[in-house]
Amino acid sequence: MSWLSKLSGRGKSTAASTASAKERPTDPPTIRIDSHEYVPEEFVLGSFRIRPYDGDLIAKQQFDFRILFRLGEEHSDFACRGVVVKMDEQAGLVARFHQPPPAHTRKLIEYLKLWKGL
Repeated sequence: MSWLSKLSGRGKSTAASTASAKERPTDPPTIRIDSHEYVPEEFVLGSFRIRPYDGDLIAKQQFDFRILFRLGEEHSDFACRGVVVKMDEQAGLVARFHQPPPAHTRKLIEYLKLWKGL
């Protein structure tokens, strides 16, 4: 490899090639609340919606939950803290959550990019 190609970046593996090597997920991360697992209808970094939801949470209640997903061969499962924004029959459970620690946040962002095809 010549010094010019080293400086220009040719021959380096890119994040896109690494991401394309991983299998694209078809579903959002799974949410586990009180030993029940839900596939959220909507999921973005910081909030989600589960519909229908049959648990006992109420509006403005804080709760602990786990986010589960598989990125390639690696299974991720980590705890988060959330607050119920809205809870009714029509809207389901709408919640916001605090971002997990940076290492988990990076994995979650990578998963969401693959899931949305970015």
